[in-house]
Amino acid sequence: MISWIPLSRTDHADKHWRPRKGYEFAATQQVVSIILAELAKVMPHYATGFVEADDGAFQFVALVGMGGERNLYVTGDSQWLCSYVPASLRAYPFAVLNDPKGNKIFCLDEDYISDDDMHPRLFQEDGELEKTAADTLDFISHCERNRLLTLKATSALVDADLLEPWPISISSGEGQESLTINGMYRVNEKKMNSQSPERMAALRDVGALPLAYAQIFSMSQLEQLTHRADHLAKEKLNNTPTSGMDNLFSNEDSGSLNFDAFESSNDDTDSK
Repeated sequence: MISWIPLSRTDHADKHWRPRKGYEFAATQQVVSIILAELAKVMPHYATGFVEADDGAFQFVALVGMGGERNLYVTGDSQWLCSYVPASLRAYPFAVLNDPKGNKIFCLDEDYISDDDMHPRLFQEDGELEKTAADTLDFISHCERNRLLTLKATSALVDADLLEPWPISISSGEGQESLTINGMYRVNEKKMNSQSPERMAALRDVGALPLAYAQIFSMSQLEQLTHRADHLAKEKLNNTPTSGMDNLFSNEDSGSLNFDAFESSNDDTDSK
């Protein structure tokens, strides 16, 4: 279980941090949150949908498992089995979290704090964050702003009554019973296409329209889960990484995001 430690110039002035190796921390996740800025990069590789949080709000997510305990995009040696890694995973072992008063705090997974001077420092001599940590904080801050826009777009779809339960059934192979995944929601395409021009314009202005179409188009990627399950089963059987999906492995956190496209659009909307 991850234990997040708030970073402090006083407590961690001489501390270092250990860069992570791979994505073991995400090995059991079944869904990964997705933001508007990465729609174009996510669509070719992930089936996306919506899940309802404990507070009743809906979140836009990519489906990375089939309801078990395994993330099918993480290999046995913790590689990410895809050429694009969702933004919500790329900042780890750093995160920005709320303290009990609701203030945003820059944190680090306690297991990655180090006294080894071979690892990067957390703070410079002048008390400012070291460059990699500072760049990560900037990335998280951009993602957080875009996450709020994504929640706003998702709320617009909910308010328009355009989300419906998505009964997912995935083939488990010849002679085996299909696997059912519960708890996912999708856009009701027929209902969306019946919206008035004014309502469609309103959905467009908050980013809900591209979000809706991206979700609809991405449903064809459900077979990605079956392919990855087959690949990982062969990998486990052979005890070595197998060939055939090498182009999907990502050893780097690649993929620049276009934050400006959605942020400027919503800024214009808010100023009207």
